[in-house]
Amino acid sequence: MTTDATDIDDRDERRGRLIAAFSKAAGEQGYSRLDVERVSRYAGLPPAGFYEQFGSLEEALVAAQEAFLGRLWTEVTTACEEVGLWPFRVRAVVAAVIGSLVESSSLSRVFAIEAPAASLVAAERQFAALDRLAGLLAEGRKRYPRAQRLPAITERVLIGGGVSVISQYLLAEDPKTISALREQLVAVLLAPYLGEEEARRVAAG
Repeated sequence: MTTDATDIDDRDERRGRLIAAFSKAAGEQGYSRLDVERVSRYAGLPPAGFYEQFGSLEEALVAAQEAFLGRLWTEVTTACEEVGLWPFRVRAVVAAVIGSLVESSSLSRVFAIEAPAASLVAAERQFAALDRLAGLLAEGRKRYPRAQRLPAITERVLIGGGVSVISQYLLAEDPKTISALREQLVAVLLAPYLGEEEARRVAAG
């Protein structure tokens, strides 16, 4: 039995609807209270349609997280392309990440906090995303001699610390206050490479 392109397109369309429905439902009530019936209803499909695409809610969580992280990375790369000098790219990336998290704060809370706690695969995906951000930050080692002797874990510590602070604000369910962190986060991230004074100047610009 062969599978034609129409069948593949239909499956992809249903999968996309389920991922969008999962994200909507999770943003409304959190992952821990989610059930297949609600996700299926939001997608306009029967529960059997859900299980045709995903073996469990965890599989859907990982797929939705992947879509969320993909959109976030697109915003990060776009921010990098629009700015020339490395310190200002870091500032632009921080602004893009914070803007995205604030705009979808309920869903951000699900993927930044609930997902890694609920799923080992989701935790691994999050670590991989943080490593990509750490790689962007590590470019500073090539550009500033003072940074060449920094410990190898510096970028992971800086990114991980920033995510921890942002997660605390997401848990407080007051997302607008996260925007006030932008200048401080940029200054902390740049200080090991530029020095504190220059890092504060760039952050305030």
